[in-house]
Amino acid sequence: MNAWSRYHHSSGFGIHSPYAYQFVRNVWRQPLPYYAYEGIHQLCETIKSGTSRRQRQAMDLISEREARLLFRVANFFNPGVMLQVGAATGIESVAMLAVSRQSRLYLYDAQLEQKALAVRVLQSQLDRVECYDDVEVAASDFMGVGQVTMLALVNIPIDVALLGRLLDAQCVVVLRNLNRDAAMGHLYEACCRHMSMGQTYTNNKIAILNPNPKLQREDFLLWL
Repeated sequence: MNAWSRYHHSSGFGIHSPYAYQFVRNVWRQPLPYYAYEGIHQLCETIKSGTSRRQRQAMDLISEREARLLFRVANFFNPGVMLQVGAATGIESVAMLAVSRQSRLYLYDAQLEQKALAVRVLQSQLDRVECYDDVEVAASDFMGVGQVTMLALVNIPIDVALLGRLLDAQCVVVLRNLNRDAAMGHLYEACCRHMSMGQTYTNNKIAILNPNPKLQREDFLLWL
């Protein structure tokens, strides 16, 4: 029902905020290729070639389009530290870490040892990844790093109060699986209510929340 409106906004039409216009045009819908795309493509294709569609859904395999978006978001904000909740297949981590060799990732997944694929994908990056089985400890260490730009990727449901603390700390938050998990959709709605300033961008599958207090409060429904 809102496909045309989302497509229209995704080209920048009707967006009055200069910041949002630049973000949508140069990050959300950037058509030009990046150096990390080839590696992301190879990872996605390798996993798809050895699994069935049902297996890919069970392991939460990110689409190549979303993985590229994660890279562009990390490239735009250039975070010194990143938090990831839910390891999925590890492609997300690789995509975000590809931006800078100096960045570090705090990864929470209570079942990481049982996810052989994610561990294998992350093998080359483990010297830059801190692994946790307690999300509160991971978030505390992540936010305790200091005055650096922070980016958090949330693949699975967590306590809304924790997400609120991340947003209050001006951490950019990316939420995935909004259409696959009702709890993730509710988290996004709760975050939108929590934010008094800043902007959100979503296609109802993945959402980017930028709580920058210098930005007027706006929500953008887009097409990826």
